Amino acid sequence: MRISRIFLAAAVAVLCAAAPLAAQSQQAPGTVRLIVPYVPGGSTDTVARLIAPYIGKALGATAIVENRAGANGTIGLQAVARATPDGTTFGVTDSAFVVSPSLSKIPLPYDTRKDFKPVVLMAASPQVLTINPQIPAKTVAELVALAKQSPGKYSFASAGPGTAIHIAGEQLKVSAGINILHVPYRGLGPAMTDVMGKQVSMVFGGPHTTRQQVAAGNLRALAITGTHRSPAMPDVMTFAEAGYPDVDMVTTNGLVAPAGTPDAIVQKVNQAVVQALKDPALKHHFDELGLEPIGDTPQEFSAWIDTQLDKWAKLVKQANIQTD
Repeated sequence: MRISRIFLAAAVAVLCAAAPLAAQSQQAPGTVRLIVPYVPGGSTDTVARLIAPYIGKALGATAIVENRAGANGTIGLQAVARATPDGTTFGVTDSAFVVSPSLSKIPLPYDTRKDFKPVVLMAASPQVLTINPQIPAKTVAELVALAKQSPGKYSFASAGPGTAIHIAGEQLKVSAGINILHVPYRGLGPAMTDVMGKQVSMVFGGPHTTRQQVAAGNLRALAITGTHRSPAMPDVMTFAEAGYPDVDMVTTNGLVAPAGTPDAIVQKVNQAVVQALKDPALKHHFDELGLEPIGDTPQEFSAWIDTQLDKWAKLVKQANIQTD
């Protein structure tokens, strides 16, 4: 009997200790999580916080943003893939969602095609090629000519391997057939600083982060990705206009759910986001961020993901992109 009481007391102690941990891991009732696979403050996090109230309202719940950063978005997306597919968890993606599967040296802890249910592609942001103004090039063609005259002399900065601005630089290398060195940084800020300081020759960046430096004369803009000129920088021609249509990398933000999430919930959230993107207040915020709203169907988003996965896998092979 004494031994039984000892075991019972030990079991109760273990359960009591485990209870707070279990409570922390459980989602509060009446909430919907939008998992952002990056730290707070970035563009993906900002998009999530802008769109969250609309999703919460559509589902009759409180939508919260949960940041799970690490491994270029992999940790957060793994949490989405492993979440219960009951319509209470969604993931906010960026371009790494379709690029990382080709770059990763080891298998990702999820299958991008099979472990997620596409909900909606929310927005896209073009990338502007800017150079140090002391470089004697006023057009992309002139920059390419300089790079071909002096292979290896010129370099391009990025916010890190696998980021949209890294991939845009690799596209330029392949499309123009030039030898320029990739110099990765931990963020766009320090990358732009070193381009302005002439330590690096050029860098891609969103219109909202580059236009002030261009206006101040610290950088020179040569061209912008996307199908049309950006309202934020209307004087900057597109790469297609410049003669390099294959340079078309844009930063994107989408919404995905765990595979198995009911179609009815996916459709409801899709419609809520599509309507939200028509809200003048939200559109104003997007304009300030240099984002262009999209708002497609789940089926269109799914087809887009398949196309992008194949596209970037081909580029990674062509450019022989190596990441640590």
